[in-house]
Amino acid sequence: MKRTLIISLLVAAMDVIAFVGCEKEDTIEKPTITAVDSLSQTTPVTHNTTLSYSGCHSGQRDGYDPIVSTNYENGILSLTIENFRVNCAMDSIFSELTVDNQTIDLNLKENSYAANCVCPVDVNYSIDNIRAGTYELIIRHADIIKYQEEITCE
Repeated sequence: MKRTLIISLLVAAMDVIAFVGCEKEDTIEKPTITAVDSLSQTTPVTHNTTLSYSGCHSGQRDGYDPIVSTNYENGILSLTIENFRVNCAMDSIFSELTVDNQTIDLNLKENSYAANCVCPVDVNYSIDNIRAGTYELIIRHADIIKYQEEITCE
């Protein structure tokens, strides 16, 4: 009897842990520190970022490559990435960002369960405190380059 009660309590505790771990957060804000060029700057710049994404679309649009649009206004660079392919069992997307005087390197990663399928999602990402200038924009998915192009922020 005691053994059954203990097993039941352990199963209930595991269910609670699994339920709490499956909650999905749609928007993530995470500050990033820019590398400092010792000749032009003495203090690092903090970049606040915002990440949001849609659920899986029922069908893929316009081939396999992501479609990237950029908008620069008042020091904020907004990225829209359509047709970004993720695992069908994706639980959440998170980012790693590196910004320097010439490069904006965004690495999008996902928390997911093993599934033998992919689905397209739309990702919206914004970065503040971007100085006007020309940058090499690199967008990666799990460390693999999916998009690379020179952009001008003016």
